[in-house]
Amino acid sequence: MKSIKLALLGGAALAVTSAAAHADDLDALQAQIEALNARVAAMEAAPAVPAGYSLLAISEGPLPQTPGLPMNNKQLAAYVNEATYISVLPTADAPAGATITWSGYVRAGLVYYHNDSEAELKVYNTARTGDDRKILNGKEETSSDDWDVPVRGQLRVKASTDTAVGEVGVDIRLRANFDGNGAGDVYSDVAWGYWSMTPELTFGGGYAGSLGNIGYGYDGACTCYLTDNADVGFNPGDTTQLRLSYASGPFSMAVALEDASVNNTFVGNSNRFNEYNDQLGVAGEIKYSGDVVNGEISGVWRGRNTDTIFSYFGTDDGWSPDDLWQVGVGLGFALGDMASLSLAAAMGAGPFETVAPNSSPAAGDITGGLPVNNTWWGVSGLASANLSDAVHAEIGVGYKARDFEERDVTTVLGTLEAGGSYTSFGVLGGIYYDPVDQLTLGVEAEYWTNDWDNSFTLLDKGGAKTPIKADLDFTSDNFQVDFVSVWRF
Repeated sequence: MKSIKLALLGGAALAVTSAAAHADDLDALQAQIEALNARVAAMEAAPAVPAGYSLLAISEGPLPQTPGLPMNNKQLAAYVNEATYISVLPTADAPAGATITWSGYVRAGLVYYHNDSEAELKVYNTARTGDDRKILNGKEETSSDDWDVPVRGQLRVKASTDTAVGEVGVDIRLRANFDGNGAGDVYSDVAWGYWSMTPELTFGGGYAGSLGNIGYGYDGACTCYLTDNADVGFNPGDTTQLRLSYASGPFSMAVALEDASVNNTFVGNSNRFNEYNDQLGVAGEIKYSGDVVNGEISGVWRGRNTDTIFSYFGTDDGWSPDDLWQVGVGLGFALGDMASLSLAAAMGAGPFETVAPNSSPAAGDITGGLPVNNTWWGVSGLASANLSDAVHAEIGVGYKARDFEERDVTTVLGTLEAGGSYTSFGVLGGIYYDPVDQLTLGVEAEYWTNDWDNSFTLLDKGGAKTPIKADLDFTSDNFQVDFVSVWRF
């Protein structure tokens, strides 16, 4: 009986041990199944990559610069130093990977603008004196105010690939401007491709700013989201071009072959403008970028077809535009991260042309001009300071003088010998608050004047000057203040 009990107890113990072992096996199997399910779920959630590639990574990083096409101060201020990166890494036996970055912003501002203008025409006889000298004297004064809420949306995409012959990439920027009701036209303000043949040498081409632009002073170095309206800058205008750039350490240089075409510059003459669009130009730049001192020397020349005949005052006067040229220098001083000073000076000659400011929907385009040749020179400066980690302030002043060449103009009154001068003066300031990199709030103000002084002398049929003269003077005083907000990603 005792042996039977021992046998039964042993069998029960064996059964319990076997059941416990089986339960452990089931738990281990269940854990393996759960781990496999987790791996499958992770694989399904992972982004798909092309064949031959092993990893697609999305991250945040600094704003990438395009070789041979560095951003100017206005662009750096608008985008700030951040971008989203998409990197595709290849397997060991696949071609090189690609990197795509994108960044952008939306800005909106409340703008108040005031203008006072005065035009005065005097016609007199120089052979007389006193009151008998006056033939005609007329003056007209106007004053206007304007409120606007301009908006701009900007998107930048840069893509590059390392190839067997060096890095190849593109830089494309899309822009849309809005002002009140209505859709904004989306256009590309920069379209650029490049090939970094070596770490120092880059060949590029596309549509962008000219190397002849002076990136210093009032126009070149200011933040200026909605200001920089005064005609005191030294920007010859954006254009299509091919560019070869060299950079080594703080030293860089570049040369570009530019298209000198201009569209609808001279009001009233666009229907006779075809001959004006068949010329080329060249621009060059030498820069030094030191920690304390930096500077540049830039120049541009653009051909103008001397066979062009313009219609002015309703008749053909045989005027032909000269080739356009400009040379300029820029010099900057930096006091660490606390403050900086930027100076610019330039001189040039050619047809009278004006370039739209950064705040304009046509920023960088040659949008105005007159059918007359002129020479010009100008100087400007900008001082900026970081008042704290989040507050930045700047103030600038600029001056430009133009002299028009004297020429004979055929009018209904007869032949006039015309000449004159045009001066521009501007002062601007701004203070900006950046609580985070993704947001800027700022207040900007600008005051600028434009003064035209034109004289006309009546010629007789033999081309000799008569005593009859006329002076046409035009003065425009402008003031703008705005509150601007910029949102970035």
